[in-house]
Amino acid sequence: MKNIKKHLYLLQLEEYQNNRYLAWLKKNNINNLKENKNQLKWTLRVSLTWLFSLPLTIFTTTTKAVAWTNSLMEKFFNLIGALVILLAKIKLGFYPNTTRIIITGSYGKTTLKEMLAWIISPYRMVLKTPNNINTPLGIAKMILTKLNRQTEVFIIEAGAYQMGDIKKICQLIKPHIGIITIIGLMHLERFDSFTRLKKTKQEIIPFIKEKNRLFLPPKDHHFIDFKTTVSKIAQDLGVSLAQIKQRLASFVWPAHRLEEKIINQQITILDDSYNSNPLGAQKALKKIKSFSKRQKIIVTPGMIEFGKKQYQINFQLGKDIGRITDIAVIIGNTNKKALLAGIRANKRKIKTITLANGQGWLTTIRPHLKPPTAILLENDLPDHYF
Repeated sequence: MKNIKKHLYLLQLEEYQNNRYLAWLKKNNINNLKENKNQLKWTLRVSLTWLFSLPLTIFTTTTKAVAWTNSLMEKFFNLIGALVILLAKIKLGFYPNTTRIIITGSYGKTTLKEMLAWIISPYRMVLKTPNNINTPLGIAKMILTKLNRQTEVFIIEAGAYQMGDIKKICQLIKPHIGIITIIGLMHLERFDSFTRLKKTKQEIIPFIKEKNRLFLPPKDHHFIDFKTTVSKIAQDLGVSLAQIKQRLASFVWPAHRLEEKIINQQITILDDSYNSNPLGAQKALKKIKSFSKRQKIIVTPGMIEFGKKQYQINFQLGKDIGRITDIAVIIGNTNKKALLAGIRANKRKIKTITLANGQGWLTTIRPHLKPPTAILLENDLPDHYF
């Protein structure tokens, strides 16, 4: 039972993708996987997978039993998902006057979504996808349960792990306004190439009939101007420029995205632990560098899912860390070699500390603190990265 639970947790962490589940098991020992940062969620899919795979373990390995049952469950849940999406499409057909805004991009989607919703929500009835719900099925469920006659503006965050994902969401919601925040390096391990990633993000373009309602970044690896973009969209929806400026002035950026936490006069934490990427890491390091009269500490496991580019990206991160910070705390083994090599490539020497993923960094750095201190938390990895 305990061993099956570990397999199910891994399967859930890998979003029920058998290829990634099996690839992980080839490289790692399942007994080393622990529920530290999160726990197994006993969803209907997990419960059914457990129910059917348990008797199979009498005849085969747990790995094969879980993988085979997951394949069976995938067919079943794909059928159910297709039905849910169809019902959501039908329901949307009865809401032709609801303005539908789709936001995609390699990163920055949630921030822009929250910013736009914050500006227009006092003046229009807004429905937005919560947290990180950004798949066709998740969006369809929300349409069926949350969309109503009062909804004037529907803001949808669209994520993608493979080509066609954005297209499916657009086919579901038929957006009126489309935004790509940035096309940058992200999930290369899943997309295989930057070209495929770029084509996937651009799948929204044919669906936006009025091109003045399509907002694209100036070029690859560059963000659109968030404030200018949301301002134009809000004005399009009838919000005045004065109202927009007033709302923007009070906007609070989403948590864990370079969130500044003042612990006391001597300690400031910059929490950038959500979903790190090269541009975001550069911005975070620039921010901590601005604390010129403070001791600077970074705590990071590096960045993941960059495929063949992962070592080089983390090596460069290490070089930047070595130039800017005083102490680097490297979490886990995933990128330890690349980060340390990058740090040591600098003439400037800094103190490095290595910890296991899940091991408490705060207790470890306490003896090394020389306040005033700024601490940057750059990225956080799930339990199946060691």
